[in-house]
Amino acid sequence: MNSDLKMIFFDLDGTLINHNKAEILGVNGFFYKYKNYFDMNETVFYEHWIRLSRKYFLKYLNGDFSFSQQQIERIKNLFLLSHVTLPDKEASLIFKDYKNIYESNLFPYDDVIPCLDKLKNKRLGIITNGDLSQQLYKTNKIGTYFEMVIAAGDIGISKPNIDIFKVACKKAGIYPRDCMYVGDDLKTDILSSKQAGMKGIWLNRNNLKLEFQGIDMVTNLNELTDYL
Repeated sequence: MNSDLKMIFFDLDGTLINHNKAEILGVNGFFYKYKNYFDMNETVFYEHWIRLSRKYFLKYLNGDFSFSQQQIERIKNLFLLSHVTLPDKEASLIFKDYKNIYESNLFPYDDVIPCLDKLKNKRLGIITNGDLSQQLYKTNKIGTYFEMVIAAGDIGISKPNIDIFKVACKKAGIYPRDCMYVGDDLKTDILSSKQAGMKGIWLNRNNLKLEFQGIDMVTNLNELTDYL
């Protein structure tokens, strides 16, 4: 292995944990429980769910809402599509119906554990946008491979701001040039980590077209050892 590489950081959702699959199952289960409230099919409902999730999660990252409040706002605005006004407490309880299904379907991708086993002699960490407690819950689905989890909600800085990578390196006591970052989002994860001084490896699970030159890429984590 590359002796100059002192630590490998990973993104979490879409890189190690199959967030999309859990989200789809969670939304589907939620829709069938509450479908009598919505005059739309499952596909349209899912589109509204994703739109509201992205809108209010961004507001959370920007500091406009707490993590729990952005969940509440998503549910309240979802039901407003059907002209139903919910108080915060009821919206919070309803969100738990989604959360329970979502969390029960959170699992690592098949290539994660074999990859991490090969890297057991390396220092490993996670840098993720999200709430620390929820991301720790997801990390526990993988195991005890990571010495630190840096979450945007905990430090008040989110990707693609390069400072989140610098904070992680400072906490680890190493320079960015001695770190690798592996993530599935080319712009948010890889371009920003490279700008911070890390070696960025794009995990292109969906074989998307490469838009930029000079990008190191793998299509699954089994290929990561080629860069070590």
